[in-house]
Amino acid sequence: MTARPAPAPLSSLTFRDDEKVFSHGGYQLLDDIAVPQFGDTRCWPADCLGRPANRKPSEWRFAFSQDDPLINLQLREYCFALLNPSHPVLRKSLIFLPAVPLAVATINASMLEIRKVMRWGREQGLPADLGLWDQEDWHEAIVHKASQVEGAKTVAFHVTAIRRLRQLAEVITGISPFDDPWGDETAEAIGAKAYDEDIPSKDTLATPSIPPETWWPLLRGAWTYIHTFAPDIFRWRDHFAQQRQPRPDTPLSTSARPTPAEDTDTLLEEWLSAPGNAVPVHEVDYQNTKAGTPMWTALSKMVTNGRTMNIFGANNTSSRPEKRRAIVLAAIGEGRVATATAGVGRGKGSAAPSYIAPGTGPGVTQEQLDDDVRRWLADPSTLVPVHATDDHGKTGEPIWAMAARMIWGPPPPGAHRKRYAKRFDPRHRTGAARMRLLRQAVAAGRGLPVDLGVGVGWRAYPLQCPDAAHIHREDGTSAPWRAQISAIELTFELHMLRAAVYVFVAALSLMRDSEVQEIQRDAVRTYFGSPAIVSRKTKMDPARPELHWWIIEPVAEALAVIEELSWHSTHLFVALAPPTGKQTHTEPGIQSEAEIDFFINAVNTTAHQPGLAKIPPAHVRSHMFRKTMSQLAGREPDSEIALGLQLKHAARRAFANRTTQAYAQMDASWAKEFDTELQ
Repeated sequence: MTARPAPAPLSSLTFRDDEKVFSHGGYQLLDDIAVPQFGDTRCWPADCLGRPANRKPSEWRFAFSQDDPLINLQLREYCFALLNPSHPVLRKSLIFLPAVPLAVATINASMLEIRKVMRWGREQGLPADLGLWDQEDWHEAIVHKASQVEGAKTVAFHVTAIRRLRQLAEVITGISPFDDPWGDETAEAIGAKAYDEDIPSKDTLATPSIPPETWWPLLRGAWTYIHTFAPDIFRWRDHFAQQRQPRPDTPLSTSARPTPAEDTDTLLEEWLSAPGNAVPVHEVDYQNTKAGTPMWTALSKMVTNGRTMNIFGANNTSSRPEKRRAIVLAAIGEGRVATATAGVGRGKGSAAPSYIAPGTGPGVTQEQLDDDVRRWLADPSTLVPVHATDDHGKTGEPIWAMAARMIWGPPPPGAHRKRYAKRFDPRHRTGAARMRLLRQAVAAGRGLPVDLGVGVGWRAYPLQCPDAAHIHREDGTSAPWRAQISAIELTFELHMLRAAVYVFVAALSLMRDSEVQEIQRDAVRTYFGSPAIVSRKTKMDPARPELHWWIIEPVAEALAVIEELSWHSTHLFVALAPPTGKQTHTEPGIQSEAEIDFFINAVNTTAHQPGLAKIPPAHVRSHMFRKTMSQLAGREPDSEIALGLQLKHAARRAFANRTTQAYAQMDASWAKEFDTELQ
């Protein structure tokens, strides 16, 4: 059964297929990045504009449906017109749009709303020409939309997308001009009526503020992480990073690894060319082997420095091992021979061939390994990791692989991850003796239960934190904010630190989410005699100009913290760790909504541990920080965020940054806080 061929694309009567998508909007295009053309029917990536850090890659491209050629063409014309508001074709059609185009993400979302309308119309049997729909059809479309989503704002955006389609009908194939189905009624009013809500006043800013009972503990918690906890978190990060590195004196791996045959031939030639080397042969008859027979296994280990034992392939009839055996036999014929007993051939005795025994390395003796164990146990703070449950071993039994890593560090690259665990092998006298030392420590109360059920291995082993910063609790006591921490828990704290910096900077700078996430290294400057952040404005400005936002010293401290946390070469708000393996995504950016929710939920879940005040649940988003700070700047500048850190200077600096008077309007949630009365 053959696949049905895709329908042939249609050509536009308005725009040429070779026209660049970003051509009449004042765009500053990046060099060496292809600009999509109108004739590209599948996808228009906007990478040539530079993706803002706060946008997902999926939000920075236009993907068009391939099911219906007409809908595909109509959606492309819709997006192209909005992306190029000063296009000559629009002017000739008497379509006059604002010179500054809408944001890519806004146009993309608007296009998706139109696609939903078109599909709904097909399902209802309505004309493919949306211009032929009557007013009742549009009313039903809004009712259907309201039944599918929650929120008047979503319905209002849907209405706005339809009104854009009406405005562009002259240049969209198959869409007849039509009148506005809702007349002069605002999109906000239509959305409110769909849910029987009160129609918002035109004088009221839609952006709500953060309630004061949420705002203050949120900022104080973020500042505590930045100012008090950050030094501890970075110190622990360095500790665990060091644990991931092999010790400087660790030998290379001795596990069997594939080696090119040519390299093995070279090793054999070099070994035989050394004057002092002689081929080991059996001194006496041994089992089925006659005296004078080469010890092929021992010789393999001697030639490869213990890497493998079968380069001569005694049971291998291929040509290469046979040639190697012939070379060795020729050396024996020249008298290059040394007799040895079978025990020496197996690596025993002082006269044994020089190779690396499994689990050890060059220069590492059993006595040195014993000293390592005793030295580790001599530290009073050392606790032996033991099984917490019977899932992976007897409860209370030492976790040998984890203990080996604590003592000798991680194995070298290429070695088996449990290589050092062989040093606790009960079948060997030395290994059994080391096991007894650890069991004695556990019996003396120095065991630490570790749950291996989550499959994180050594990363679950906690580090004791007696030197952590002390915090004062509500009951008047003082204690380290963390008694212990594991590598897994450190990942959580690093995430908390990144979230705290984002919350603090967004709250006290009056910057938009896109502007916060565009902050790069060395962004703190002096601007007209005061400290300021340099970033880029992306909203409503295709040129993305570099601007300044005045800040206070604590915000500069927060940026210094995130700069130390970030691994990215330019941006600060990025993933916690760089990509590894086959991952290649190194683009900056975080999801601010998830970041804020993570911080609030984590504080409320673990507030008893670090001594933070719980944050009353509330809907908090990045744009609400600007609204709330604008209110505070004019009403309550003396509020104290933390001990010795007042809002006064932050309010003065923030108020000087760009905002609108509507943002400073007080809402009901802050009326009681200000002890005033709303009129």
